[in-house]
Formats: sequence, structure tokens, C-alpha cells
Amino acid sequence: MSALLLAGGAAGAMVPASAAAIQDQDGTLTVQVLRDFFGTGVINAAMDTPQQGMAVEVTDTAGHHVRGTTDATGKVVVPPSSTLAGGQYRVDVSIPAPYDGYLRAAPASTKDNHFDSFTSFVDVRNGKADSVITAVWNPADYTLPDSKYYVPVQSPAVNADGSAPDPNARALVSFGQDARGTCPDQLACPAVVNTQSQVGTTWGLAYDKYRKRIFQAAFAKRFTEYGPEGGGAIYTTPLDGSGTPTLFAKVTGAALTPHGPGDMRKDQLFTDAPGKESLGGLALSEDGTTLYAVNLRSRRLLSFDATGAKAALPAKSVRIPDPGCASASDWRPFALTAHDGKLYVGGVCSAESTQQRADLKAVVYTYDGTTFAPVLTQPLTFTRGQVLMGMTQPTADHWNPWDTRLSNWDSRAIGVNLYVNPQPELATLAFTRNGSMIVGFRDRFMDVIGNGMDPRPGNDTIQAGMSGGDINMACAKPGGGYDWEGTGDCPNHGTFATNGHEPGDVKEYFHGDFFDPNRSGNGLHQETSQGSVAYIPQQQWVVSTELDPARDVSSNGAGFYNVETGVGPGQDNPAHGYQFVGATNSFGKAGGLGDVAYAAANAPIQIGNIVWFDGDHNGIQDPYHEDEVPLAGATVNLLDASGKQVAGTKTDPAGEYYFGGVGAEYELTPGAKYTVEFNVCTADTGNVPRQPAATELRFTLPVAGADRAHDSNVTPPTSGQLCKGSTQVTAPSTPGGVDHTIDAGVYLPPPTPPTTPTPTPTPTPSPSPSPSATPSTTPSATPTVAPSTTPPANPPKPGGPLASTGAEVSPLVFILAGVLLAAGGVFLLISRKRRTSRQH
Repeated sequence: MSALLLAGGAAGAMVPASAAAIQDQDGTLTVQVLRDFFGTGVINAAMDTPQQGMAVEVTDTAGHHVRGTTDATGKVVVPPSSTLAGGQYRVDVSIPAPYDGYLRAAPASTKDNHFDSFTSFVDVRNGKADSVITAVWNPADYTLPDSKYYVPVQSPAVNADGSAPDPNARALVSFGQDARGTCPDQLACPAVVNTQSQVGTTWGLAYDKYRKRIFQAAFAKRFTEYGPEGGGAIYTTPLDGSGTPTLFAKVTGAALTPHGPGDMRKDQLFTDAPGKESLGGLALSEDGTTLYAVNLRSRRLLSFDATGAKAALPAKSVRIPDPGCASASDWRPFALTAHDGKLYVGGVCSAESTQQRADLKAVVYTYDGTTFAPVLTQPLTFTRGQVLMGMTQPTADHWNPWDTRLSNWDSRAIGVNLYVNPQPELATLAFTRNGSMIVGFRDRFMDVIGNGMDPRPGNDTIQAGMSGGDINMACAKPGGGYDWEGTGDCPNHGTFATNGHEPGDVKEYFHGDFFDPNRSGNGLHQETSQGSVAYIPQQQWVVSTELDPARDVSSNGAGFYNVETGVGPGQDNPAHGYQFVGATNSFGKAGGLGDVAYAAANAPIQIGNIVWFDGDHNGIQDPYHEDEVPLAGATVNLLDASGKQVAGTKTDPAGEYYFGGVGAEYELTPGAKYTVEFNVCTADTGNVPRQPAATELRFTLPVAGADRAHDSNVTPPTSGQLCKGSTQVTAPSTPGGVDHTIDAGVYLPPPTPPTTPTPTPTPTPSPSPSPSATPSTTPSATPTVAPSTTPPANPPKPGGPLASTGAEVSPLVFILAGVLLAAGGVFLLISRKRRTSRQH
């Protein structure tokens, strides 16, 4: 049995599963919770992932229950047990802390192969196995199928021939998920979102789905220029075409070193600024309220109120702690991403103070608004592919300490005026569906060497760099933590035949990280990712900025990597790459692209759930049995605040119905008022005891019990067709929210017994009064009590004389019992254990 504890008996004591006796009449119940990424309510076996840590409760008709927590496979297995009796049970799933900070019940559906509800009903009688598969999701994962990617383009401040660049040169572009090949001759080039004159050189991006805009941060790169607001600027650009970029915030003191002076093809004073000044990554919190930025110069995390058009000052500024680098000055934070309710902050120990490769490491923290907690520490001493195949320099197949000293400038040359010296900058983080971390490294030296003149005085030789960034995988371990690619359970997909003929000691999850223009298997460049990565959970492909992604040399663009197999641009070139920056007036092999963001979307909301026959008329969804069954065929209509019908459906065989959600014809408005109308006059009563006409059904007690997921919402009507009722609903106010507690229970009122008139006695002569005579009395007819259609004003509370069963018996019950027994009737006392449960 998987991660299960059983709670049995009226006292609710917790006992291990092994202590429960086995009953042969029950089969095994399996409850599985998956994480959904699509919101359609339909199981996607290829992409849904198991969700551990979810609470499961199984209840029988007597109110006894067992509880468990899903394991790494997302399952709780409930074997036959003496705790539960009857074989027909209710299964309730809930989301405990800390998961409830970001996960929600996933949208549901009545389509084939749909997820079960958080409240479901099972039958394991006579040894029959049964199962429940339900789902949770994080609405922040939702995107539309045609979501676009956004990437900044970095351009030299001066053209190669010394002429001024086009002020309208693109600074931010967008393209579709299916873009493959070389533009413009094979397919269209990306759309231009803004220009160099509007924002200058940028890197950090954050897409704001709540206000349909994108944030874009200034970036320090040699041979380029900042935008009009300088090196501490954060711009916003509306994405609906309603305006041009505007300044959102300005970080004072983030950039001190000026570009130049003189010919910007030399930019000799700027060699040490990249990675140390201006701004690094941006990230927007999942709820859209806070924008985070890294001040590279101060090594501080800045928080801005993201709800307005501008933010004058950071709302908060905290120092990102040194993780124990050889020197505190070596700590270089940069990367940011928001995921599952947390902010992730990444950086490197640069080893600049020691110039020892052994001191290089990458570190990732989580930040909860108060505390930084390390979740990944990875040495960067491993062997990598060759930046250029055939190189013999020891610096070309490893990461190297940060170093921009002019005194040893030529030690980085690998040929005539060609420079290679990969220096790691942990630039981006992204997460896969199973929680593994994709880590993107930018080659910081490319922002130093670029494609321009030698920075040393008296030497104006044109020099060029060759990028050696990387894309790596840190696989999530079931018990927490990560395995680096090629270690533990994190696979190395590369072989000599598939990874561009890299040496045997190179371990790569994304083994398609090479350039093979001739499809020979030889990787001309064996590390072509440039460090910006993004992943849309509904897709199979990770996108990365890429050196030579498709056809041409000295080009840049996007590379696409299979998230499961690691196949990428190096295989079947150009099937997995999109080239949109050529060699002319660009940085060529020295990079020149910024971060990657994609257009997320606000997830639709959903309401609905179930119509059922409540045979005992207690208003609570008890485990199904002979007189507690789902009601199919009931008509359910949705009316907006004006009373207009906007949607309608009928309940399925499980009694379920839903309005809204992904793919629905009518999309609900968050926070809006609606009326849900239930017409059970149309219901199929074939499984209802005695199979009555549907028009005889009446609505049960409303809002009974303590759990809103188990009650009925309809106040029984007192006029008109009594098998038609309604309830008022307020739709969830946050994107992706669901309310699956809008239920309707019905019952069959007992026939009213005919009233027998009291016979009139025949008059007889009265004898003379006698002092000893007893006056005669005539008994009145037994009163008939009609069933109540509204809940009592003061419902009984647990405890009292029958506390062990959860029922309370008042003196009136015993009085009525005496009356019935005196009249020759039968008195049956039925008690129901009351319970308090979760609400979702």
C-alpha cells in the first residue's frame, strides 16, 4: 500500500494500515492524483504527471473513513479493511499545505476519458477493484496553443564599416512555436515589437498576461548602447498595438561605467562591465502583482509593484546571499524565474578572485519573500564539448574563471583574431512538467569580446568571439533535490554518434546542442546554446537562443530541444532551428540575443458538478448505495446577471455537469453573478428506487452539513413545478479557478397517508349522573407530520446522549416514539455520524 494511514472507528484514531484486518468481500481501491497542464478535464497520458502529497479520504455509509497521502506515483492504494464496510464508498481528494499555495482542483469534463471529481464514488463490492483518477493544476501553467515567443535582439552601436546603424533596427521580436528554417527565404522573419532607438540593448524579459504587456530590462554589452533611460531602465511595451514602449522603473546606480569614449567599435573602457553592471533577469510573480529584477552591480533582488503603469522605486531590495564562493566578490547572481508559488534565483561563483576552475559553481536559491534557501549547488568543473571542433586549448572544452584582464588578453585567442574563453553566467531557469530544472548558461566572455576592435591602447585590430554557452538539465528527485545530467537517475542521452562526436567523458541530457551543417554527425560547434531557455508545459520542445541554429554560419536564432529525449538543432539540421539573425551588422558567433519569454494566458474559470438522488433526504452526498445514486439527464441551464440563458447542458451518467473551462462555448466572467437552473423533470430515473416519474422528484435539504462539497445548493421551490429549482452563484474571481460545489440533491417524498375522518358517535340516552361515574373521552386522530423542505433553524450538533455515534436524540423523539408505539406503529431510529471535512 502506498503512503497510506488508516483512520477507523467513531473515535477517528490513526492506526497503521497493517493493523487493519482483511475483509474478502471488498476489492482494492486505487486513487491517483495527476497534475494537469491543459485544463481540458481530459486525461493526457503522455503529458500528465503524478502529483504526490495530496490528501485522500475514503468514507463508508456509516461515516467511518480511512485517510492517506499520495506517493511519488500520485497514488494511494486502499486494500480491503475492517475499518470500512459495505463496499460502496465516497472518495474525497484535497490539497494540503504547502501545495495549496499554488495548486488548485483542475477543470473537469463530461467527455470520454475525463478526470474524476475531487468528490467521487466507488464500488468495490464482491472483490471488484475500482479506481479514481483526478487532477490538480497550477493555472499559471496555462497558455494558448498559438502562444508566441519573444526574444531581444542586440545590435552593434556602429556598423562594421563605421556607419551609423538603423535607429529602427529591431530590439525585440516575436515568432510562433512552429518556426523552423531560415528567414526570410524559407519562412517569414519575426515580427518587430520595438526598436533600438526605443529601448536600446536589453536582455531580461517578463510577460505580463494580466495587462497584456512585456517588461524589458537594460543590459551591459560591449559595443552596444543603452536605451534612452540608461543602464538601470526597465521598459514596458503594450502587446495589443495600443502604444510604444514607456519607462516602467529606473534602478539608480545600477550602471556606472560609460560606453566609449570615441569610436564605439572599440569601447575600450567597457571590458569589465558585462555581468557586473546594469540588470540581469526579470520575473513576474504568478499572480501578476510583483516584478522582480536583479541589480548586477549591487547583487540585490529588487521587487516592484507590477500592477501600475509605472513604479517609481522598488518596493523592496534585499541582498542575494553569497553561497560560499572563494570570495564574496565572486558571487554573481543573474537568473530569475517564478514557478509553483516560489521565486528561483540563480547565479555562479565566478572564481575571478582565485582563477581556479575548482572554485566555479552554480547555485540556485528559492525565495519566499523572506528567506533564500539553496536548492541546487553544482560544480562547473566537468568536461564539455569543444566550442570549435579540433581545438586543443584546455580552455575550449571547460568553463573558465571570469577574467577580462588586458594583461593576458591574447591567452584567449585560438587563431588569428578569433577568441574563445567560455565564462559561465547562469542566465535562465525553466521547469519541466515533472519539476526538473532546465539551466541555461550564457558565455559571459561574448559580451566582452563581441565583434569589434581590440580594447588595448594602440591596437585597433578587429577581433571576434565564438560563443560557448550551454543548456543543462537538473532532474527532480522524487524525495526532493536534483540530479545533474549524467548522474544519479538523470540520463546522459549523448553518444559519440548522436552528440556531434564529443569525447566520451562528456555527459549531456540535451545532446542536440551542436551545429552540423553537413549532417555528417560531426559537430563543427559542440556547444551552441547561448543560455536563454524557456519551456511551455503543453509543448514537447524547450526553446533556447542558439548559435548557427539552422543553415548559415555566423548566424543566431532559436533552437528547439525535445524535453524528453534531448534531441535538438544538431540532429536533422535545420528541422529543429530557426535562424533570424544573419552575419551582417550583428555579433555573429559572439551571440547577440537576450532572454526568451512566451505569451502566457489567463486560464478560463469553471463551475458545476453533480445532481444526485438523496434517498435519505439528509441533504448530504453520502456514499452511493441503493437509495443514493447519481441522476443522469437532468437539464441544467446557466443564466447571467440579466437573466439571459448563456449556456445549457444535461447531466451525464455520473450526474455531473460543468460550465466554462478550457474549450467551452461560453467563457465565464471571473467574479460575475450567475444563476444555475436545475430542471430534474427531465432526469432519467431508471436507477432510482421504484423508478418514479421524474416530475415526482423534489429538492432535498439545502446547505446541510459542514462541507460545501457534499451538500445541495438549491432551496426547494414552494410553487410552480417543484422539480425545477435554482441557486445563485458567484464565479471564481481568479484565473483558472474552479467551483465544483454547485450541486443539487433530490428525493422522493413519501406518499401522504389519507386522513380518516373521526366517526361521529351515535347518541344514546344518558343515564342519570352518578358520583362514581368516569367521564368518557374520545381519542383524536393521529396527527400527520409533513416532511420539512427547509433546514431546521437550529440544526442538531454532534455529541449529547449518543455521542459515540455522532447523533443526538432529544426527549421529543422518545415522546413521538411512545405515541407511535401506542398507535401500533414501528419506531426506527436512524443516526448518521456527522463529520467535518475539507472544502475546495
